[in-house]
Amino acid sequence: MDTTARDDMMKRMDFFIGNWNMEVIHPHIQPSPISGQTNFRWLDEKYVIQRTHINKSEFPDNTIIYDCNPDTGQYLMHYFDSRGVTRLYSMNLENGVWKWWRNTADFSPLKFQQRFTGEVDDTGKTIRSLLEKSDDGVNWERDFEVVYRKD
Repeated sequence: MDTTARDDMMKRMDFFIGNWNMEVIHPHIQPSPISGQTNFRWLDEKYVIQRTHINKSEFPDNTIIYDCNPDTGQYLMHYFDSRGVTRLYSMNLENGVWKWWRNTADFSPLKFQQRFTGEVDDTGKTIRSLLEKSDDGVNWERDFEVVYRKD
């Protein structure tokens, strides 16, 4: 593996590092928006680890470890949550757009597919995002929105 290419890809995640406040806008859970916090830290200077808490019991606390594959240009998100759910997501980060998705079963069954698109503002301190889900991979519906604001 080309460690320089890997280091360059991971360096693109630098803007995430720090504490972020979250507003979750969910169409079926009230009151909305729901507040939360997430933080990103370097793990052994090679990986990024994210820990999230949303102030509503319907949302599990979760931890994500990010890595990348410079050969494919894709990132990998390894997700763990307080319910004991473990999942792998593919991720892309280009031109101010953060995307991740899951469309195959892995550590947990694939009951539905997910995709996320986050638009990073010019300052790198606000991300407006939409999470969608699909039962068939063709018809997508809005699940919820998240606005991230860096402290």
